[in-house]
Amino acid sequence: MEQLYIDFLSLVPDESKTFVDELNSFLIGKKCKRLIKPAAKGYLVTYSLPESGKSLLNFVFRKGCGKARIYASHVAEYEELIEKFPESTKKEIANALDCKKLNGKTCSPICPAGYSFVMDGIKYRKCRSMAFLPALNKLNNSIIWEMIEKEIVLST
Repeated sequence: MEQLYIDFLSLVPDESKTFVDELNSFLIGKKCKRLIKPAAKGYLVTYSLPESGKSLLNFVFRKGCGKARIYASHVAEYEELIEKFPESTKKEIANALDCKKLNGKTCSPICPAGYSFVMDGIKYRKCRSMAFLPALNKLNNSIIWEMIEKEIVLST
């Protein structure tokens, strides 16, 4: 393993190290491209889809916590999956920034717009960068994995 990945993995909470390492192996096995950059509070690890090069997942560190930013382009096709998140994570999703473009406002011209989805019977239009940013923990990890698998299948 390369040193940047080892350094990144050393910052991941102990309860999620195996999950992150196994997901990394899964994504590399699916021919996803991995890019690791040092960031202010750790590392930014980005995985991109092999065919399109579109971002699929970032591992980031926010407020002393390891998080997964999921680029859930197809979330409307598997809304039942986000219902599995614990209430605390669903609250974070609900409180994430709204997508300006999807709500008729102006955003960056290069922004591809966010996601429209239903969770707990409520329709949301959330920012692509902030909608799905769950903490790495034993309650979220398996759902994060399922979302990534869905995105890979639906993107090919």
